Amino acid sequence: MPTFIDKTDEGFDSQLDNFCNKIDTYNILLGVSNGQVTAIKLDRDNFHYAVHASILIDAFKQNVTGWKRLLRYGNGSEILPAFPTQPTLPATPVLVGANVQERFARLIQQIVANTNYTTSIGEDLGIEAPVTPFNPNDGTPTFKIGFSSGGHPNLIWKKGKFQGVEIWKSTDNGASWQKLDKDFSPDYIDKSELPPVGESKVWNYKMIYLYNDEVVGNWSNEVSVTVQGQV
Repeated sequence: MPTFIDKTDEGFDSQLDNFCNKIDTYNILLGVSNGQVTAIKLDRDNFHYAVHASILIDAFKQNVTGWKRLLRYGNGSEILPAFPTQPTLPATPVLVGANVQERFARLIQQIVANTNYTTSIGEDLGIEAPVTPFNPNDGTPTFKIGFSSGGHPNLIWKKGKFQGVEIWKSTDNGASWQKLDKDFSPDYIDKSELPPVGESKVWNYKMIYLYNDEVVGNWSNEVSVTVQGQV
């Protein structure tokens, strides 16, 4: 089986963490020095810090954007909530050099070249490429929402091996849902009429995959967004 490095930041973070938590079991067998173990764990700590700091900062940015929209357009109330609290970041780890991924890739190749390496070891370390048969019934869409230049919600989703998604929408906080549309090519902009100028409305969305023209898999999480009337 081929080795792999996860392409997503969150996945790479988890892969590094799993590897570092288990390498002490195999380092002597696989000829990985104590210095190399220490180095990859420092790389893991730095990347983990960067990923989770980004998550906190992105959430703060989203809250500030919502607050700014309320400040400009309002939501039917004259009372503006307190400005969002800035996140408190933990202390930074001991810094390392750039290109954690390249160092990890070199270490993986060193390990695989060792005569004591086995596929089961690689699977335990999380460096063997997983082989998972595609099953449409296991699919669960994930998506996030941005805004188009006209202020309409932009549903950002990933297609993968599926045909598309069926999108459902609620304008009453999830009390009732209506099928909005089908989308076969990400991303999807909801061009429904926005509220009147100066007013706001909460719209909720959920989606489910389509495969061979049939609904398959599991419903996504519900995602809400506040839309504002535009000039």
